[in-house]
Amino acid sequence: MSELRSEQIVLSAPMSFHGSAVRIWKITDKSSVALKILLVCIALVAVLFAWVVVLCWYLIFGILLIPYRLTRRGQRKRKMENLRHRELMDAVQKPKE
Repeated sequence: MSELRSEQIVLSAPMSFHGSAVRIWKITDKSSVALKILLVCIALVAVLFAWVVVLCWYLIFGILLIPYRLTRRGQRKRKMENLRHRELMDAVQKPKE
């Protein structure tokens, strides 16, 4: 079963540990086993690098950007809610096959 578009949205900020890891980990969604193994190794290295960058970012700018990050999270959350609403309306309007 494929994911709905609203399930593919990542709410966590790109400059957070969780948000960066989830966004990078999306590259491992392949069906070929050999390709998946290679992409998992690449993703692990990329996540490690991203976490170092995020840690430096937090140490330098973290406290100053709290209001901005809260605003952006709200925008991403509203986007996900709008997509869920649109998917629900499409499901209600689509005749059963």
